Amino acid sequence: MSDRVLDEIKKYIESGNVNFIIGAGASIGAIKTLGDFENDITKLIKDFQRENSIESKQAIANKLNLFLKCSIDPNKSLIDENVNVEDGVNDTLNQYKRFIQIIYKLLLLRGSDRLPKKINIFTTNYDLFFECACEELRIIYNDGGIGNIKRYFSSKNFQKRVYQLSDSYSFEYETPVINLIKLHGSLNWFLNDKDSDIYIKNEICVSEINIEKIDNKGFIVENTNVPIILPTKQKFIRTLMEHTYYDLARFYSNELEREHSVLFCFGFSFADEHIRSITQRALGNPSLSLLIFPYSAEDELKMIEYFGNFPNVKIIRIEKNDEFTKVDYVSEKKCADNRKNINFNMFIEIFNNILTEVERV
Repeated sequence: MSDRVLDEIKKYIESGNVNFIIGAGASIGAIKTLGDFENDITKLIKDFQRENSIESKQAIANKLNLFLKCSIDPNKSLIDENVNVEDGVNDTLNQYKRFIQIIYKLLLLRGSDRLPKKINIFTTNYDLFFECACEELRIIYNDGGIGNIKRYFSSKNFQKRVYQLSDSYSFEYETPVINLIKLHGSLNWFLNDKDSDIYIKNEICVSEINIEKIDNKGFIVENTNVPIILPTKQKFIRTLMEHTYYDLARFYSNELEREHSVLFCFGFSFADEHIRSITQRALGNPSLSLLIFPYSAEDELKMIEYFGNFPNVKIIRIEKNDEFTKVDYVSEKKCADNRKNINFNMFIEIFNNILTEVERV
């Protein structure tokens, strides 16, 4: 790795308010993608509106359930010991555990007492890999939940800082914590109609969508308990989810506007126009730095299109030939012959290299 890139990332972590935005690319080993799902489901809805047949309505339900099944099935094996672990789930969980372990150690080792002892992980993933990774490692994380017997979600909970007294009560210190902010909801959220709350449960709360849950326009009816934001034109099935989404997006914006903030991006396409526009506006903060680790050459070009004109955005490229690996920044279209795809393992390894440097001091 280029010493320049390594040193700069190290400085961001040591002296900045650290944020990550993690997308589907981190879970791809366990959760399959369904191609251009939004366009596919939009076509099925148009077919139903034209034909108004049971068959076309069932096709919409089938497509939605296929999408949900891709997320639900791998997660069942994460939280239910009686369900066989699917291929790729253990490997993906181990990757998440390694990532959490490394960034938590970096949080513990950074010297500044002025900065809050927290790292924000924003994710659009519905899955439970982050939660399970933190719990297996016994690392404190904050998923926005309040309560024990009944845990309900509140975005205000991410503003908390926790302090502990030493065993001898001689001094007080801040407890390091990882904030896990799930921008598009979570499979273990349950939407409670009675008091308009979101409950966080130890189970999958998304159920199958049958044709009775599809209205006469081909959309999901409003009372359906879907605690996630689907990649469809009908993003908000419930008002509660819409309000939650905008609350969390506002929190995302506020965190990026803090002085000396850094946002590391992996596996996230910025296809969500709202999150993309918030990020672009936040880049007006001259002390914010955005470092993007695109998976493919195609992703790299898209990030240059979105952020190429911002001086505080750095897009990472890894190139390899027979003799060495070069990690550097790219700001314009370049030949992709020697470019390596940046997968989750490579992303993690970059931070592991930084941890090794920090521990050596």
